[in-house]
Amino acid sequence: MIIKNTIRDQSYKIYFNVNLKKYLNNLIKRYYKVALITDKNIYKIYKEQISIKGLDILKVNPGEKSKSFTVKNSLDERLLEKKFNRNSLIIGFGGGVVGDLSGYVAATILRGIDLIHIPTSLIAIVDSSIGGKTGINSKNGKNLIGSFYNPKEILINSEFMHTLSSKEIRQGLSEIIKYGVIKNEEIFNILEKSNKVFMENGKSNIDKIIKKCIKIKIDTVEKDFKEKDLRSILNFGHTIGHALEKNYSYKFSHGDCIGTGMAIESLIAHNFYKLSAKDLMRILKLLDKFKLRKVSFEKGDIDNLLDSMELDKKNKNSLITFSLPKKIGLMMKIDNRYKIEIKRNLIKKIMIKYLNEFKNKKI
Repeated sequence: MIIKNTIRDQSYKIYFNVNLKKYLNNLIKRYYKVALITDKNIYKIYKEQISIKGLDILKVNPGEKSKSFTVKNSLDERLLEKKFNRNSLIIGFGGGVVGDLSGYVAATILRGIDLIHIPTSLIAIVDSSIGGKTGINSKNGKNLIGSFYNPKEILINSEFMHTLSSKEIRQGLSEIIKYGVIKNEEIFNILEKSNKVFMENGKSNIDKIIKKCIKIKIDTVEKDFKEKDLRSILNFGHTIGHALEKNYSYKFSHGDCIGTGMAIESLIAHNFYKLSAKDLMRILKLLDKFKLRKVSFEKGDIDNLLDSMELDKKNKNSLITFSLPKKIGLMMKIDNRYKIEIKRNLIKKIMIKYLNEFKNKKI
């Protein structure tokens, strides 16, 4: 696949199922220096495949807490000590955390050096490695500090998914469900009929779903790289999901928080706009099929969650911005915009309704 970025007039390629060791050796020949940033858990799994002469491996702790100024600064200094220059390369090898962090390092060190993503988690394969968003977290919220910075290449090997736990697969399924809701009812239908153990659905079916998700992400980003409006549809479930992550100090996994976020935001779309009761129930039922409404919050936490939503980078005033489904496969537009601003008291009303009617309830 070739991905075009109309803003910067540059493109990058996505390669599928390439021999990892051979690919890395070729990169070492092309660049003055090459660093691979990964987390300690991923390193243990792939140590033999990535331990190559000429490849500097920089390891960080797994988890959202590594997306910090402290960790980024440490990586910057280690690269500079190794005398990296502008003819050098950074490879982000891991899940979404590693991708966001390594991308931000590449975007800022020496005012920008080449970047390649090799995603190893389902969530990174179908979503976070594509689109050029990089960043770290602030004490005020998730991904509030960062940049738009495209990689030169992305290498996607579906074999990486066989090392993932069922919990990690579930995280990626939250984003796949999102794609079905926002743009492609066929993906949603496939998931409704599929085995609830996702990796038992056959390689051809899994690859088909992955490529459909990637195409949606690519098409959306190409039309709106800097997220002026259309790209905001990719944030369905994330306004509330990111607030849950931040408020509970990343105790809950990203996909689980996004699953609860999609449930509540669908309820907002049903109560205040045109999402039908039938489609609402289908969304909730599919989330429950893959155990994606596990995140719990208390009524007393709602104001803190709303405070976090008000700090969301998509907001342009005191109102909170959402992208909401009109029906499965199509997002809502109001005044010709996908970004929909909603008052705090109305969101609170729906969050209380969710707790009363849907929390821990199987549909």
